[in-house]
Amino acid sequence: MGAWTTAQLREQGLGKDTIRRRVRAGKLFRVHRGIYTDEWSPLAVAKALVHGLSRIHFTGKTAQEIHLDRPLTFPLEAEGPRTLRGKNFRVSHSRLKATSLVKGLPVVQVLWAARKIARACGPLLEEFYRGEKGPGRLDRDRKRMGRTPRALKETIRRSAIGADSPPERKVSRALRAEGIFPVHNALVCGYRFDLLMGKLIVEIDGWTYHSHSIAFQADRSKQNAATAHGYTVLRFTADDVTHHLDQVILLIKATRDLLKGREPKLPTSATQPYWLWHLCV
Repeated sequence: MGAWTTAQLREQGLGKDTIRRRVRAGKLFRVHRGIYTDEWSPLAVAKALVHGLSRIHFTGKTAQEIHLDRPLTFPLEAEGPRTLRGKNFRVSHSRLKATSLVKGLPVVQVLWAARKIARACGPLLEEFYRGEKGPGRLDRDRKRMGRTPRALKETIRRSAIGADSPPERKVSRALRAEGIFPVHNALVCGYRFDLLMGKLIVEIDGWTYHSHSIAFQADRSKQNAATAHGYTVLRFTADDVTHHLDQVILLIKATRDLLKGREPKLPTSATQPYWLWHLCV
């Protein structure tokens, strides 16, 4: 895909009438005044805008798509020194300096991009701030940003910041919807655990990683250490999360109540053998 300004096309010997004919024939596409591309797709238009406009950076929905390596969609959203609006894009005025280059496209950094789509930025935050170092990176970015908008603050609160895997995130989101806010990748007696809620630890085991002998040994050693230090450990498989998320959440909630000295009603997963209710058996 190529992108040109009117001046560049004229340098190639294309006059005004020739440019118009190529546009009518579908060989050139006019993106904005003085900016052309030879392909009409969100990615081609994005590259043409970068080529023809100075100091623009993609933000909001478009930034989320770029950061998550998803296909771009119209309308494109960008920030720049002046406001512009086209058929399939809009550029809002901004002097923001928190920008970076991702796969050749200038883009607003994650937390700043999230401000534009505060209620829909959960996947972006969870992916960018994943792993044991994720919460620390988020804290540093929030300090750089200064004031965090209320809507973004609420999305952060309900997102699984620091979680490593999709099943962990799924469990975390379900717990947060119930008003329970686990810590991810928590350090307990020298080991990292998936979710921590007070004295309750929850581990989510994927078949690929946890079937290896070293991981199998590590799982037992870390659980024994946590138990010896007074923690209760619940273990679930990825299949539990996929097919029986309701039972996972009910058992976590019941166990928390037990640890608080209450007498909760136990869910099916704790009162009947798994072969009587699990869909994977």
